[in-house]
Amino acid sequence: MDRFEKIFDYLLKVEGGYSNDKYDAGGKTKYGIIESEARKYGYKGHMRDMPLEIARDIYNKKYYHRNGLDTLKSDKIALSICDFVVNAGNWGAKKAQAALNELGFDLRVDGILGEKSLAALNEVDENKFLEKYHDLQRRYYKVIVSNRPSQKVFLKGWLNRVDRKENYLKSL
Repeated sequence: MDRFEKIFDYLLKVEGGYSNDKYDAGGKTKYGIIESEARKYGYKGHMRDMPLEIARDIYNKKYYHRNGLDTLKSDKIALSICDFVVNAGNWGAKKAQAALNELGFDLRVDGILGEKSLAALNEVDENKFLEKYHDLQRRYYKVIVSNRPSQKVFLKGWLNRVDRKENYLKSL
């Protein structure tokens, strides 16, 4: 099984099936893919019926390849970033750049994992990066809740998501 398939399998376990939570700004979601995103990729049916292949295609193109994660040396860093960008869009990339800067790199925090960011991700100490990155991910979720208290219903789940990811990465 190649790296993307392993990441995809992990994300399916984290994201789950169909949901339509009234507090979730994403609305109707299946496999972590929001309806508007599925529509951009050509899916026209009810979200409850969206095939797994549509989700695989979106994850592969939009989150994995578009962010250059296929060029990273570290499977763990690739999975961690992919998980965060799936959950938070380009904030996951911005926090990766911020973590790298906290570790001594000098990158523009623009949410675009370009040549310099990817080179830094291939150079950084994996464990130090992941520790920093996961800390920034937790802080990101807490800031969301402080800015939008209605999102507090998701905080425990978001923080558990980071904990589960850390435990999974330790098992690799």
